[in-house]
Amino acid sequence: MNMYTDGRYLDSNPTWHEEHSEWKADFTKRMLQKHGIAPRRLAEIGCGAGQILIELAAKMPAIEQLDGYEISPQAFARAKTKATDRVAYHNADILANPPAEPYDVAMAMDVFEHVDDYLGFIAKMKSVARYKIFHVPLELSVSSMLRPGTLTRAREEVGHIHYFTRETALATIEHAGLKVVDEHYTSVSLDHAVELRTKLMRLPRQLVAAMSRGLAARTFGGFSLLVLAE
Repeated sequence: MNMYTDGRYLDSNPTWHEEHSEWKADFTKRMLQKHGIAPRRLAEIGCGAGQILIELAAKMPAIEQLDGYEISPQAFARAKTKATDRVAYHNADILANPPAEPYDVAMAMDVFEHVDDYLGFIAKMKSVARYKIFHVPLELSVSSMLRPGTLTRAREEVGHIHYFTRETALATIEHAGLKVVDEHYTSVSLDHAVELRTKLMRLPRQLVAAMSRGLAARTFGGFSLLVLAE
Protein backbone atom coordinates (compact mmCIF):
# COMPACT_ATOMS: atom_id res chain seq x y z
CA MET A 1 0.00 0.00 0.00
CA ASN A 2 1.13 3.59 -0.55
CA MET A 3 0.11 6.83 1.15
CA TYR A 4 -2.57 7.53 -1.49
CA THR A 5 -4.38 4.22 -1.01
CA ASP A 6 -3.86 3.48 2.69
CA GLY A 7 -5.31 6.76 4.01
CA ARG A 8 -2.09 8.50 5.08
CA TYR A 9 -2.40 11.21 2.44
CA LEU A 10 -5.93 12.01 3.59
CA ASP A 11 -4.73 12.20 7.20
CA SER A 12 -2.13 14.83 6.25
CA ASN A 13 -4.35 16.65 3.73
CA PRO A 14 -7.96 16.36 4.92
CA THR A 15 -9.32 18.84 2.34
CA TRP A 16 -7.40 17.15 -0.50
CA HIS A 17 -6.60 20.74 -1.62
CA GLU A 18 -10.17 21.43 -2.72
CA GLU A 19 -9.73 25.06 -1.65
CA HIS A 20 -7.47 25.64 -4.70
CA SER A 21 -9.84 24.09 -7.24
CA GLU A 22 -11.52 27.21 -8.58
CA TRP A 23 -8.15 28.94 -8.90
CA LYS A 24 -6.79 26.02 -10.94
CA ALA A 25 -9.92 25.84 -13.08
CA ASP A 26 -9.63 29.56 -13.88
CA PHE A 27 -6.10 29.40 -15.24
CA THR A 28 -6.82 26.14 -17.07
CA LYS A 29 -9.75 27.78 -18.83
CA ARG A 30 -7.62 30.78 -19.77
CA MET A 31 -4.88 28.57 -21.20
CA LEU A 32 -7.33 26.60 -23.35
CA GLN A 33 -9.08 29.73 -24.59
CA LYS A 34 -5.77 31.44 -25.37
CA HIS A 35 -4.99 28.67 -27.86
CA GLY A 36 -8.49 28.27 -29.23
CA ILE A 37 -8.89 24.79 -27.74
CA ALA A 38 -12.56 23.97 -27.21
CA PRO A 39 -12.65 20.39 -25.87
CA ARG A 40 -15.71 18.23 -26.18
CA ARG A 41 -14.25 15.55 -23.89
CA LEU A 42 -11.78 16.24 -21.08
CA ALA A 43 -10.10 13.98 -18.52
CA GLU A 44 -8.23 14.67 -15.31
CA ILE A 45 -5.67 12.09 -14.18
CA GLY A 46 -5.17 12.12 -10.42
CA CYS A 47 -8.31 14.19 -9.88
CA GLY A 48 -8.26 13.93 -6.08
CA ALA A 49 -11.56 15.00 -4.59
CA GLY A 50 -12.78 16.03 -8.05
CA GLN A 51 -13.60 19.68 -7.48
CA ILE A 52 -11.52 21.06 -10.38
CA LEU A 53 -13.78 19.23 -12.85
CA ILE A 54 -16.88 20.63 -11.18
CA GLU A 55 -15.47 24.14 -11.49
CA LEU A 56 -14.48 23.60 -15.14
CA ALA A 57 -17.91 22.20 -15.98
CA ALA A 58 -19.46 25.42 -14.65
CA LYS A 59 -16.95 27.71 -16.38
CA MET A 60 -16.89 25.87 -19.73
CA PRO A 61 -20.43 24.64 -20.44
CA ALA A 62 -19.50 23.56 -23.99
CA ILE A 63 -17.50 20.62 -22.62
CA GLU A 64 -19.85 17.67 -22.96
CA GLN A 65 -17.97 15.07 -20.92
CA LEU A 66 -15.52 15.49 -18.02
CA ASP A 67 -14.02 12.32 -16.50
CA GLY A 68 -11.87 12.18 -13.38
CA TYR A 69 -9.53 9.25 -12.71
CA GLU A 70 -8.19 8.66 -9.20
CA ILE A 71 -6.39 5.68 -7.65
CA SER A 72 -6.99 6.73 -4.03
CA PRO A 73 -10.18 5.12 -2.68
CA GLN A 74 -10.48 7.89 -0.09
CA ALA A 75 -10.36 10.67 -2.69
CA PHE A 76 -12.63 8.75 -5.05
CA ALA A 77 -15.20 8.31 -2.27
CA ARG A 78 -15.34 12.07 -1.93
CA ALA A 79 -15.30 12.77 -5.65
CA LYS A 80 -18.07 10.37 -6.67
CA THR A 81 -20.61 12.24 -4.54
CA LYS A 82 -20.16 15.20 -6.92
CA ALA A 83 -20.93 13.31 -10.13
CA THR A 84 -23.38 14.95 -12.53
CA ASP A 85 -24.76 14.21 -15.97
CA ARG A 86 -21.55 15.68 -17.45
CA VAL A 87 -18.97 14.88 -14.77
CA ALA A 88 -18.05 11.28 -13.89
CA TYR A 89 -15.38 9.80 -11.63
CA HIS A 90 -13.51 6.51 -11.88
CA ASN A 91 -11.42 4.71 -9.26
CA ALA A 92 -9.06 3.49 -11.97
CA ASP A 93 -5.65 3.96 -13.58
CA ILE A 94 -6.43 5.24 -17.08
CA LEU A 95 -2.76 5.05 -18.09
CA ALA A 96 -2.85 1.28 -17.62
CA ASN A 97 -5.96 1.05 -19.81
CA PRO A 98 -6.00 3.94 -22.30
CA PRO A 99 -9.36 4.86 -23.83
CA ALA A 100 -10.27 3.55 -27.26
CA GLU A 101 -11.23 7.10 -28.23
CA PRO A 102 -8.66 9.63 -26.95
CA TYR A 103 -9.89 12.68 -25.07
CA ASP A 104 -9.39 16.14 -26.49
CA VAL A 105 -7.59 17.29 -23.34
CA ALA A 106 -6.09 15.43 -20.38
CA MET A 107 -4.93 17.23 -17.24
CA ALA A 108 -2.49 16.19 -14.52
CA MET A 109 -2.57 18.93 -11.93
CA ASP A 110 0.22 18.60 -9.36
CA VAL A 111 0.58 14.89 -10.05
CA PHE A 112 3.78 13.64 -11.67
CA GLU A 113 6.01 14.88 -8.84
CA HIS A 114 4.35 12.10 -6.79
CA VAL A 115 5.03 9.32 -9.30
CA ASP A 116 8.03 6.96 -9.14
CA ASP A 117 8.29 6.61 -12.93
CA TYR A 118 7.36 10.18 -13.76
CA LEU A 119 8.81 10.03 -17.29
CA GLY A 120 6.76 6.93 -18.05
CA PHE A 121 3.67 8.61 -16.60
CA ILE A 122 4.04 11.62 -18.90
CA ALA A 123 4.84 9.50 -21.96
CA LYS A 124 1.73 7.35 -21.44
CA MET A 125 -0.45 10.46 -21.48
CA LYS A 126 0.22 10.67 -25.23
CA SER A 127 -2.29 7.84 -25.74
CA VAL A 128 -4.94 9.49 -23.56
CA ALA A 129 -5.46 12.85 -25.27
CA ARG A 130 -4.19 15.17 -27.98
CA TYR A 131 -3.53 18.08 -25.63
CA LYS A 132 -2.08 17.71 -22.15
CA ILE A 133 -2.12 20.25 -19.32
CA PHE A 134 0.31 19.92 -16.43
CA HIS A 135 0.60 21.95 -13.25
CA VAL A 136 4.01 21.42 -11.66
CA PRO A 137 5.23 22.81 -8.32
CA LEU A 138 8.65 24.48 -8.64
CA GLU A 139 10.19 23.54 -5.32
CA LEU A 140 13.88 23.93 -6.12
CA SER A 141 14.91 27.47 -5.22
CA VAL A 142 17.57 29.35 -3.30
CA SER A 143 15.21 29.37 -0.33
CA SER A 144 14.62 25.61 -0.37
CA MET A 145 18.37 24.96 -0.65
CA LEU A 146 19.00 27.14 2.40
CA ARG A 147 16.09 25.54 4.30
CA PRO A 148 16.24 21.81 3.46
CA GLY A 149 13.33 21.13 5.79
CA THR A 150 11.11 22.60 3.08
CA LEU A 151 11.71 19.64 0.78
CA THR A 152 11.49 17.18 3.65
CA ARG A 153 8.02 18.51 4.50
CA ALA A 154 6.99 18.25 0.86
CA ARG A 155 7.98 14.59 0.87
CA GLU A 156 6.43 13.70 4.21
CA GLU A 157 3.23 15.76 4.09
CA VAL A 158 2.23 15.76 0.42
CA GLY A 159 4.28 12.91 -1.03
CA HIS A 160 6.49 14.83 -3.45
CA ILE A 161 9.44 12.65 -4.45
CA HIS A 162 10.72 14.73 -7.39
CA TYR A 163 11.54 18.43 -7.32
CA PHE A 164 11.67 20.84 -10.24
CA THR A 165 12.65 24.23 -11.56
CA ARG A 166 10.93 25.73 -14.60
CA GLU A 167 13.75 24.50 -16.81
CA THR A 168 13.82 20.93 -15.50
CA ALA A 169 10.01 20.66 -15.60
CA LEU A 170 9.93 21.67 -19.27
CA ALA A 171 12.90 19.45 -20.12
CA THR A 172 11.18 16.52 -18.40
CA ILE A 173 7.98 16.92 -20.43
CA GLU A 174 9.92 17.20 -23.67
CA HIS A 175 12.20 14.26 -22.77
CA ALA A 176 9.06 12.15 -22.32
CA GLY A 177 8.19 12.84 -25.96
CA LEU A 178 5.71 15.72 -25.75
CA LYS A 179 5.91 19.12 -27.43
CA VAL A 180 5.51 22.13 -25.14
CA VAL A 181 3.03 24.58 -26.65
CA ASP A 182 2.87 27.20 -23.88
CA GLU A 183 3.74 27.70 -20.22
CA HIS A 184 3.45 30.31 -17.51
CA TYR A 185 3.99 30.72 -13.78
CA THR A 186 1.27 30.46 -11.16
CA SER A 187 1.63 31.13 -7.43
CA VAL A 188 -0.68 29.84 -4.75
CA SER A 189 1.63 31.61 -2.27
CA LEU A 190 0.70 34.98 -3.77
CA ASP A 191 -2.95 34.23 -4.48
CA HIS A 192 -4.00 31.93 -1.62
CA ALA A 193 -1.49 32.19 1.23
CA VAL A 194 -2.87 30.45 4.33
CA GLU A 195 0.04 29.50 6.59
CA LEU A 196 1.78 32.25 8.59
CA ARG A 197 5.21 31.54 7.10
CA THR A 198 3.73 31.80 3.61
CA LYS A 199 2.00 35.08 4.41
CA LEU A 200 5.26 36.52 5.76
CA MET A 201 6.98 35.71 2.45
CA ARG A 202 4.23 37.25 0.33
CA LEU A 203 5.66 40.81 0.27
CA PRO A 204 9.20 39.90 -0.86
CA ARG A 205 7.72 37.50 -3.43
CA GLN A 206 5.44 40.24 -4.73
CA LEU A 207 8.25 42.79 -4.96
CA VAL A 208 10.56 40.49 -6.91
CA ALA A 209 7.74 39.00 -9.01
CA ALA A 210 6.81 42.51 -10.17
CA MET A 211 10.21 42.59 -11.90
CA SER A 212 10.46 38.91 -12.85
CA ARG A 213 8.32 35.95 -11.84
CA GLY A 214 11.14 33.65 -12.89
CA LEU A 215 13.56 35.36 -10.53
CA ALA A 216 11.01 35.23 -7.71
CA ALA A 217 10.46 31.50 -8.32
CA ARG A 218 14.20 30.75 -8.38
CA THR A 219 14.85 32.84 -5.27
CA PHE A 220 11.90 32.32 -2.93
CA GLY A 221 9.96 29.35 -4.31
CA GLY A 222 6.20 29.33 -3.86
CA PHE A 223 5.51 29.13 -7.60
CA SER A 224 4.28 26.44 -9.99
CA LEU A 225 4.32 26.06 -13.75
CA LEU A 226 1.25 25.57 -15.93
CA VAL A 227 2.20 23.77 -19.14
CA LEU A 228 0.19 23.06 -22.28
CA ALA A 229 1.71 20.25 -24.36
CA GLU A 230 0.77 17.97 -27.24
